[in-house]
Amino acid sequence: MIKSVKRVFTSRTVFKRFVFLSFCVCVICLVVSYGIFTLPVNRYIKENRQDTLEGYSAELAKYIGTAAQDDITSIDENSLNLFIASLDAFANSMHATVIITDSQGKFCYSNETDFTDGDYVLSHDVLERFREGDYSAEGVLRENFTKKYYISAAPITLENKGEKVIGYCIVSQTNLWAPDYVPSISVVFVTVALITIASVVILSSVFAYNTSIPLKQMSDAARRFAVGDFESRVQVKRNDEIGQLAKAFNEMADSLAASEGVRRNFVANVSHELKTPMTTIAGYIDGILDGTIPASEQEYYLGVVSGEVKRLSRLVTSMISLSKIDSGEIRVQKAEFEVKSVIFDVLLSFEKDIFQKKIAVLGLEDEEDVIAYGDRDLIYQVIFNLVENAVKFTPENGYIRFDVSRRQGKFFLSVENSGKGILPEDINMVFDKFYKGDKSRSTHKNSMGLGLYIAKIIVNLHEGRITAESEPDKFCRFTFWLPELTRRIVQNSANKEENSGE
Repeated sequence: MIKSVKRVFTSRTVFKRFVFLSFCVCVICLVVSYGIFTLPVNRYIKENRQDTLEGYSAELAKYIGTAAQDDITSIDENSLNLFIASLDAFANSMHATVIITDSQGKFCYSNETDFTDGDYVLSHDVLERFREGDYSAEGVLRENFTKKYYISAAPITLENKGEKVIGYCIVSQTNLWAPDYVPSISVVFVTVALITIASVVILSSVFAYNTSIPLKQMSDAARRFAVGDFESRVQVKRNDEIGQLAKAFNEMADSLAASEGVRRNFVANVSHELKTPMTTIAGYIDGILDGTIPASEQEYYLGVVSGEVKRLSRLVTSMISLSKIDSGEIRVQKAEFEVKSVIFDVLLSFEKDIFQKKIAVLGLEDEEDVIAYGDRDLIYQVIFNLVENAVKFTPENGYIRFDVSRRQGKFFLSVENSGKGILPEDINMVFDKFYKGDKSRSTHKNSMGLGLYIAKIIVNLHEGRITAESEPDKFCRFTFWLPELTRRIVQNSANKEENSGE
């Protein structure tokens, strides 16, 4: 039995465990209920029978005392026959045993032939207790009975002889339930128990089945996820904890599917981005080495190779930045810095492209600089990515406009460029990882779609925000702001002057 229980609880089926546990709880409750029910019933039956037996023993003793002359054996024949008939009728109706003894405890009359055929005498100690008065107990009457009985005894006295005790009337009844009670109570209890157990098992089975189905679906889906299949979903038809778990599981599955799609696109994009410049570099270098490219053109092609190497460098830099962002390695080291100096450093990196495309740079004519508070290197990366994006998509003779300002205690920087702009349906996706808006902006494909994503992450690390605005075929504008903009350098200088004046 113990092994079977252990096997059920160690099995992997929640359904079996739940049903078995419900069955055990039901049986335990029924057993406890049976015990709670039988205790007061037994107490009631015991008290009721004791009272009844005491009354009958007293009545019989009084009757015999009235009919007797000098002792028990002096009852006249008519009275004796009437007494015996009454005794038998009473004993049969009560399923009781009646014993009449003389004053010395010798059995004289009984409705049980076993006590009248032999020489039965009450033991001395029992007789002493009888002589003390009315006797009421539960037991075997000093082994005169083969099992425990409710026993009541009353002395038989002669009323005309000064209450002389001439014998004892003993009335006893089995302490078990009466035979007519046992079948009815047992049948009722067993019927109720079977109906209850069947109902509990059925209901718990239905509940356990409905509970285990989504869990099994999640288990099967998780196994499919392990081999790369993210299409499985759990059917949600409930609003309880299991339903919430299923919804969360489906959301996780959607996230995993999206991440898997991003991963595949990432692998494809990286493979393409690495393959194209490496193929170009290898082809031109081989052409120079084997003499296919004449010496007069080698300088030009070496320039192309240099551009492709720089492109690979930018790709690797983006990948390193992305890796640091995903791993949480980037730490913001805030300090005050001059914004326009950062912008000029960035523009120097794109000087050649700006000159070749004859792009006008606007908004930096004001000599007054603006002081920002943040990580200069990270903000440099943000501005670099925005300028790179602007230079890439600005047509020849176009413009790039910068707007640097301080409003409401915040630092604002906008980078706007002329060109095709971004379509309205794409404007909300430009900051997504690996997003490339080739259809809306250009046929230029030398991009991994990471620049704006990295810029957004860096601005978020500064507790700021970056937004995009565009009007197709006119302009595109990216604006970001940083909190806690101050002019502490100017204030510190003023404070130093005041202190030196003092």
